[in-house]
Amino acid sequence: MAVMINTSELKETLELTPSTQNIMLVGKHGIGKSEILTNYFNSKGMKVVTLFLGQMADPGDIIGLPSKVERLDADGNVTSQTDFTPPYWFPVDGKPIVLFLDELNRARPEILQTVMDLTLNRKLAGKALPEGSHVISAVNDGDEYQLTDLDPALVSRFNIYEFKPTVEEWLSWAASQRLDERVINFIQDNPTWLDGDSSDYKGLDKSADRRAWKKVSDIMLKVDVIKDIHKRIIAGIVGVGAAAAFIQSAQQHKV
Repeated sequence: MAVMINTSELKETLELTPSTQNIMLVGKHGIGKSEILTNYFNSKGMKVVTLFLGQMADPGDIIGLPSKVERLDADGNVTSQTDFTPPYWFPVDGKPIVLFLDELNRARPEILQTVMDLTLNRKLAGKALPEGSHVISAVNDGDEYQLTDLDPALVSRFNIYEFKPTVEEWLSWAASQRLDERVINFIQDNPTWLDGDSSDYKGLDKSADRRAWKKVSDIMLKVDVIKDIHKRIIAGIVGVGAAAAFIQSAQQHKV
């Protein structure tokens, strides 16, 4: 079982972990992994490149496309070799990057094989990432996801942490981002609704998560008087149960 860390502990972990060590974050979708990583490393002046591995169908999406290159051998004869054109995200300016491999355990086996050399040797098709580059991955964990089993050899190349931000950290973030007060008040009074319950997920059921409550806030900032259509819009974001509980709370906390 992975060690659990919250947001402040994640930032300290990022601060202390050398770039030569890979980090894997385990957690639900919509809890802010990408946003926290991007903000942290951007504050250090580093570019974060996010690759959604679960959406990639071919290793060429990562390593680039093959091309024929002609070179002269030691005897001056022309020889042809296969090289790979660097993909759009590969740093060609020599500056280190943070490579965020999202949805690692939703990737196809052939994509995972491509990642192996990248995580061990920091190389991709023979081309090395600039020194100081970080490799960080994120995986989903739960019966509601369609997941790919990860090779133990690949897993062993990561320091693994279960990322679970606290409710207090989310409330502090929500206040700093000026989310709608009715959303903040609701989560403060009903913290169990922050991450919802996806244990009985079926088909297209909606379940609340932190990203979804931000969407609710974006809508509620435009709403003074709650109407029936607002209830249905919110239910489409966080699910019927969470929407009903939120509307009841919001009608008690008028803006």
